[in-house]
Order: sequence, then C-alpha cells, then structure tokens
Amino acid sequence: MTVNKVIATFKNKLDIFETLMNKGLKDFEIDDFQKYVKQDLPSEYIELLKNYNGEKHILCCMAGFGFSNIEQVKINWDSFNNEEQNNRPEKIFQKHKITPLLFSDKRIPFAHDGSGNFLCIDYIPNFSGKTGQIIYLPQGEPEPISVIADSFNDFLLFLIASIKNESLKLVDEREDWDQEDWHMADLYFYKTWKNDWTDIADNYNQNHQ
Repeated sequence: MTVNKVIATFKNKLDIFETLMNKGLKDFEIDDFQKYVKQDLPSEYIELLKNYNGEKHILCCMAGFGFSNIEQVKINWDSFNNEEQNNRPEKIFQKHKITPLLFSDKRIPFAHDGSGNFLCIDYIPNFSGKTGQIIYLPQGEPEPISVIADSFNDFLLFLIASIKNESLKLVDEREDWDQEDWHMADLYFYKTWKNDWTDIADNYNQNHQ
C-alpha cells in the first residue's frame, strides 16, 4: 500500500518518472540479493525493487539521495566489509539507538549521494534502537550518524510527506530545452532542510519522546 502511494506521489509530481527508473527485479533476483547481503529485507523495500531496480537517471528520489540499483548496493555493501580505516564514527546523534560502528555488513546502503554518504537499513541497532531502522551514514560529511525513521515503511511515508509539503522539491528545467534535448535538462529532487539530515533526526526525536 505505502509503495503504491509513494510511486503515485512521484508520478503526480513528475510525469516522466517511470521512464527515468530501471525496470523492476524478478523474484529470483530478489532472493539472490537477500542471500548476498545475508538479510531478510523489509517487504516494502522488496516491493519497491520489484517495481524499480534503482534509478536510470540520477533523479535523487530518495530524499535527495540516489536510489541504488542492487549492483550498486552490493558494491557499497562489499566496501563496508573491506574498510581498513578506523571504524569508529566521530559523532552519533542518538547513541542509545545506534551501535558505534561506521561500517558493518549488517547495514544495507540502499541510497547514496555520490560523495560517500549513505542511507542504510540498519540491522545492528543499539539497545533502544529498532532492527530495520533507517540511518543516515555520513562518510564524506562532518555530521553524526542519525536514525531518521523506525522502518523502511516509515521512511517511504516521510518521502510522501516531504514531496507534498515541498521540503523535497523537484528541479525540472525541461521548459528551457527542446523536447529532443530533454535528456540534457536538469531534472532531480533536492532536499531543502537546513542542516542536512540532523534536522530530520531532530524531528524524529521530537516525535518519539
């Protein structure tokens, strides 16, 4: 239900949304993917992947982050396992919810910004966190690791609300180009909150007191 709603919300905002996404995965591809990352993935994430295996065009539909196809997820997940640098994060926003590790094979990086920052499904929460919570994992920014949603479903609901209230805005410059040149036009979603994900994590905290 939530997946259908988020897809409809994107399509209502962007008429060519469907053409900018990769075709969805088959059941056996989903099964192989879950075996690869050694996790039973959230049903909503699976349903979304069955509709779209990530973005074909860099659309940044995951709240300003690109929605990764499963090959990108595998590459980034593998890099989490092979990191040789210090694995202790500099900052954690909700210490009671987040295990103090920067990289772990128990985190599934489903979205990225191309600069080393990820949105992850977290399977190693701290004592008051929730298995499957969504975290912002910054590697290229000085911000803290933050919980931004309790579940993938809650994250999708956050996307829907952000598009509707325009805190997640669409840049669409097709009108500046002839139709045959639309592929050259800027076309992407961008987040408008001030302090990147710390503001969202702060709102999350206020709603979960």
